[in-house]
Amino acid sequence: MTLYTFGGTPADVLTDPTGNVLADHPVLVRAATTGAIVTTLYEADGVTAIGALRTNPSGSAAPGAIRLFKAADVPAIEYEYESGAGAGAGAGSGGGSSGGSGSGGGAGTRVRRYRTAWESARATPAGAPGPAGPTSPTAPTGHLFPVTGAVGDGITDDRAVIQAQLNAARDAGGGTVVLPPGRVYGVADFLTVYDNTVISAYGATVKAIANTGILRNFLSSETFAGYTGHSRIQVLGGVWDGNAADGTTGSVTAMVNVIGFVHCADATVRDAIIRDTSSAHGVEMNSVDGGRVINCRFEGYRDNSGTASRRYSEAVQIDLAKSGSSSIGLFDDTPARNILVQGCYFGPSARLGPFGRAVGSHSSAPGVHYDNIQILNNRIDSTLQEGVHGFGWRRSVIANNIIENTGLSGIEVTVPDPATAGYALTSHSVVIAGNVVDSPAGESAIRAIGHATAKLSGVRIDGNTLRDAASTGIQAEHCTAPGITGNTIDSTGSTGIFAHYSDGASIEGNTLRATGSNAINVSGSVSAAITGNHIDTTTTNHGVYIGLGGDRTTAGRDAVITGNKIRRAGSAGIRLSTSATGCLATGNQIRRDGGTTASGISLAANATGAILLGNDLSKNAWNAPTALAVSTAAPVTGGGETTTLPGTNIVDTDLTPGHALESALRPPGRYETTSRLRCGTASTPLSGVLNLVPIWLPRGLTISNISFTSGTIGALSPTNHWFTLHDASRAALARTADQTTAPWPADTTKTLAIAQTTTASSAPSFTTAYAGLHYLGIMIAAATPPTLISEGTLTALASTPPGLGATNTNQTTPPTLTDGTFTTAAFTGSALLAYAYVT
Repeated sequence: MTLYTFGGTPADVLTDPTGNVLADHPVLVRAATTGAIVTTLYEADGVTAIGALRTNPSGSAAPGAIRLFKAADVPAIEYEYESGAGAGAGAGSGGGSSGGSGSGGGAGTRVRRYRTAWESARATPAGAPGPAGPTSPTAPTGHLFPVTGAVGDGITDDRAVIQAQLNAARDAGGGTVVLPPGRVYGVADFLTVYDNTVISAYGATVKAIANTGILRNFLSSETFAGYTGHSRIQVLGGVWDGNAADGTTGSVTAMVNVIGFVHCADATVRDAIIRDTSSAHGVEMNSVDGGRVINCRFEGYRDNSGTASRRYSEAVQIDLAKSGSSSIGLFDDTPARNILVQGCYFGPSARLGPFGRAVGSHSSAPGVHYDNIQILNNRIDSTLQEGVHGFGWRRSVIANNIIENTGLSGIEVTVPDPATAGYALTSHSVVIAGNVVDSPAGESAIRAIGHATAKLSGVRIDGNTLRDAASTGIQAEHCTAPGITGNTIDSTGSTGIFAHYSDGASIEGNTLRATGSNAINVSGSVSAAITGNHIDTTTTNHGVYIGLGGDRTTAGRDAVITGNKIRRAGSAGIRLSTSATGCLATGNQIRRDGGTTASGISLAANATGAILLGNDLSKNAWNAPTALAVSTAAPVTGGGETTTLPGTNIVDTDLTPGHALESALRPPGRYETTSRLRCGTASTPLSGVLNLVPIWLPRGLTISNISFTSGTIGALSPTNHWFTLHDASRAALARTADQTTAPWPADTTKTLAIAQTTTASSAPSFTTAYAGLHYLGIMIAAATPPTLISEGTLTALASTPPGLGATNTNQTTPPTLTDGTFTTAAFTGSALLAYAYVT
């Protein structure tokens, strides 16, 4: 059995149509989904059974209220009760439907049901976030102050009768002021709410009908220091209509907050709709410690300044007490802190457009931060500027919001510019995680912007999904060691991720697709780590770019670029631009794959000290100079500080295995059976025997010639000699023409052109189909064959698979290859380790 807790909230009060409470009144509890009567009820202790539930008696501290109780296995309920003659009574946290007749009622008796929503039940879901600030909201005293005598037509000024109940709650030390539902209460001036007060306005509307806001926690004559103003206030439910004028409809043209809190602690606005704000803010949390805005809707805003100077106004402003920002003193720079904005909607109303910003700050003071700001699980449907603007925020989280169609950035965290503010405000520990930002029209979708003398540190931008950004996806500027990890960026007008003057940036595990410029640009920054990112298509420029800062002087240095998968970059997969020094690129895979990528890794002439190791630049039909476009700045590409291309990097042609010195001695474009450094001897082949010498060749290499070199003895009376190319299974792929009796003098390189392949009886070249082991064949029939430059001979191990050395004997004219059937005999006897090469 699972027990769910209900009752005990300001909404759980029975009233008649005029707002009078119904004390000691019977109440039925029904399951919200089926309407079945729930009889298994318990007191708050979960043990004591309740036979019949009734509202509190008239002599209690809260007459007419439904006390705390528990229901078995029912997560959502409806109350049903008799209202007596006349119109039905009301209770509950949300509007319900009128039901059938109740038993025992007289003529005209009605019964009304109200659903208690899941959110107002006390059965808190597992993992639900706790309240902001150091404590939970403070409960008021048990006094109830229902508003009676109001006209409620939205035209008449009902301020006096509402304020009378707010004053009564103040004089009683606190309580709950109840606005009966179903009415529109006009107010021609601000209402003032005092300490320990709950305003329950579920189902009611409060509307500004003059040229002012609606509710605040101070009188204009009051001043407070710190967080000592009227505190422990809750505003629950209701539509709070700011009634901004639009030239045709609305009365408010002034710059006024709909609801405002100043110099206080523990202020909550929950389940409210704030509509049609004029020039200022829907809810202002100014110098508030422990402010909460939960499950609210902010609909409609108009800049009535006449100069378009209020396009930045926030629906929820988080502010500090300074002249020009706070409505009253003291102007002691007390900041808001411990603020939670959760589960809210921000967008246009039926007649007005969106706010300048959904949530944010725009005021600052020397040495003052807004601490512990949490913006969680909100829906932001268009703004004039940023969606969330964290100005001077510290130790804060902006997470799991859905933001679309902002005029500028979806999310920006920043600090004042010291050049204009006259002071440096450094901020740290801000997390931007799990947000969805769609179609921001200007600036970067997510921005963290510091300044040269006011850097941000400890910024994390993790796991966000960005789409269709008109400019850049993510920008970190003047940040110290920002972490940008696990984000998905799909389609940007400019760069995907831009780290600018941000030393120690970690850019890891991001997925970037269809960026307008560089997918990842790290400029003017030292010691960036760019690892494990997946880049697919840049319209222009490069996959990863390291370069100068915007001042064209500050170099990018010591970047590590490793394990990235880059496909279809507009120009180079990786570009080390002007003065990019000491950078390491290793283990990256770069593919052109039908795109316009011109080179795998490209270096500017003065991009010095680069190390390029083990990058996979294959399957692009690039030779080494194309795959690694290094200009005059020779990078290290292999062990022993070798700078020979491509070194340990894999390309389709010009792969250079072996020792660095041997590689350095190999002429460009030449593939050799062995290094000339190893050829200190000469070996003599047997006449008429086809000898195969192993050689490694890359895929896609076009071979036009085969060359062998004679030693100190030339050929005597040759009758036939020709060269062949074979695959790893000894099958012939290509051959030269028979040179018959042509001389082959001593100490001479004999180069013969390809004449026939397996696919053409007359062909000038052959292109390899795979990378790996091949063989070069040599057959000489002569009275005395020439000696051949070699590493010597090998006898004992020559026939061990895959083998090398002598094959067919008694050869004269070369075989015909076009039928594709010529494969040499198995290896036998000793092997010549001859020096040969292809070009």
